[in-house]
Amino acid sequence: MKRREFLQTSTKVLCACVTGSGLSIIQSCTNNVAISPDLEGDDDGLLIDITSSGFTPLLVEGGSVLTNGNAIDSRGLVLVRVGDGIKAYQNSCTHSGYALAAYDNGVSVCTSGHGGSFNTNGQAISSPASTGLKEYPTTFENNILTIFS
Repeated sequence: MKRREFLQTSTKVLCACVTGSGLSIIQSCTNNVAISPDLEGDDDGLLIDITSSGFTPLLVEGGSVLTNGNAIDSRGLVLVRVGDGIKAYQNSCTHSGYALAAYDNGVSVCTSGHGGSFNTNGQAISSPASTGLKEYPTTFENNILTIFS
């Protein structure tokens, strides 16, 4: 096989593999990711009705969603249901500043692909991330989540 033929063939195969992998990653991520609708922010905190569209994964243990930027954090938040409460973390990897994926099986992974990940307590559990996520105080009552800055 000539060099030019090899490059043309291998490039097509590589593109097909990358496209297929990329689509499966995007599809797997969209299973637990919701972008928040307009959130009500005031001096008393950010109020979210978890029965509203986009937040229903938080109705069950381990459910997680991502929000868009808001009054609490301009980069958005990573929310995760833990027991009877919901935790709110910065949506920014402590190593690189890239956004995080929603929690899946108790782990949130940096979207940069460098391998940094965090448990539901916000602690870094794999390097290069080495420090924990910033956590925002929350209250949760009657399906209303309040997040404070």
